[in-house]
Amino acid sequence: MRNNKIGLVLEGGGMRGAYTSGVLAAFMDENIKFPYVIGVSAGANNGANFVAEQRERNKKVFVDYVNHKDYSGFKHWIIGKSFFNMDFLFDTLPNKLVPFDYETFEKSPTVFKACVTECSTGEPVYFEKSQFSGVEFMEIVLRASSSLPILSPPVEINGKLYFDGGITDSIPLEKSIEDGNMYNVVVLTRNKGYIKEPQTLGLYSRHYLKKYPKVLDAIEKRHIKYNITLEKINDLEEEGFVYVFRPIDEIIVDRLEKDTDKLNKLYEQGYRETMEQMSKFKNWLTDAVEDKASIV
Repeated sequence: MRNNKIGLVLEGGGMRGAYTSGVLAAFMDENIKFPYVIGVSAGANNGANFVAEQRERNKKVFVDYVNHKDYSGFKHWIIGKSFFNMDFLFDTLPNKLVPFDYETFEKSPTVFKACVTECSTGEPVYFEKSQFSGVEFMEIVLRASSSLPILSPPVEINGKLYFDGGITDSIPLEKSIEDGNMYNVVVLTRNKGYIKEPQTLGLYSRHYLKKYPKVLDAIEKRHIKYNITLEKINDLEEEGFVYVFRPIDEIIVDRLEKDTDKLNKLYEQGYRETMEQMSKFKNWLTDAVEDKASIV
């Protein structure tokens, strides 16, 4: 079931992305596909596996391998200047331990975009998979989209430096609408009612970010854009233009979570909560497709 001109928008959230992994597994079990997918950070990584049609890969990456000694930790931050071991996540895992299906990814007709933040401007940039080979998209674009300042160094792409896209566009719904998707399915990794507070930066963080003043400015204003986007999502949800999947049970997983039991429960929660509303969701999809067809 491919849904014409309906976008799939995937929020990031670090290890809370295990919830999104469960949601997408349910979609794949129901053979639900989208012509357009856009994601940020963990959402972009989840989205790539969804486009590559690898149902089990998200769970393996976000749950099963989390306690691997090379996955993350402050020793990697000291040695490689990144809390998450980026070489392990974007080279060893996709090319050796949990092979990524580059061929299916590249040949997919789905438009897939990952959001990153350009360091010099502090603005979001959206790279599309057709601009790169599958390997390049995995090793540099997805790495950039997951590179949080302080926890990771920026990634160079075509001569420019980029950080995590969540700094400037945590939930890229506006970009999906701008690209022509009147209807959108949005997967969030926070409970309903969540409001983002201003981020408090310590002296070290501010000193580090002096090299990237536009990024620092974007971080300080991030909560404003995030909360405005949530308000828009709520409005469009009421109007029927957006269908939202978000954790219904209280979420207790941290961005840097390493407890595999918690992560597995969150994955299963995402799957269960999605399947429990699958009939309602399919009715929404049908109505959205029919409305779009009548407009065209």
